[in-house]
Amino acid sequence: MVPVRIEDGRAADAEAVARLVREVYQPFTADFRPTALKWTAEALHDCADSWLLARSDTGLLGAVRHGPDPEGYTLDTLSVAPSWRRQGVGSRLAAAVQERAAASGAPQLIIAVRDSLAVNVAFFTSLGYRRERPFPPHHHVFTKEIGSPQ
Repeated sequence: MVPVRIEDGRAADAEAVARLVREVYQPFTADFRPTALKWTAEALHDCADSWLLARSDTGLLGAVRHGPDPEGYTLDTLSVAPSWRRQGVGSRLAAAVQERAAASGAPQLIIAVRDSLAVNVAFFTSLGYRRERPFPPHHHVFTKEIGSPQ
C-alpha cells in the first residue's frame, strides 16, 4: 500500500489542484455546470491555505477545500484522482477536515451535495452526515455533529 500524506495547500500547488478539480468535475458538464469548476489556478492561488491535499510519492491524489462557516465548518470540492478512488483518500481528506473543525471548536461539519449524485450522497452518509435541508436549486445540505455547542 502506498503511504498517503495529508498536507496543507500552498500557492505553489494551485495549478496541480486546479488540474485535479477539472479532471474530477469536467465529466459532469454534460448534465450540469459544476460550481467546483470555478477553482482555476488563479482563484486557488490566493486561498491555497484553505485546501488540504492528499499526496503520495507519486504526486497529488486528492484535495478538499475547508473553512469556518457561520453554522460550523464547511468542506467542499472534494476531489480524488480517478485512479485513487475507493482507496480511502476521500475518507482521509474528510477526516482531516473534521480534525481541523473540531480543533476550531465548530459544532458541526456542513456540505452541500447535489441531489443527482447518488454516489456522493452515499459517501457522505457513510461518514455520518445526515440530510438536513434543501439547498436550491439541486442540492441538499448535509451536516455531521462533531461537538457540543458552547
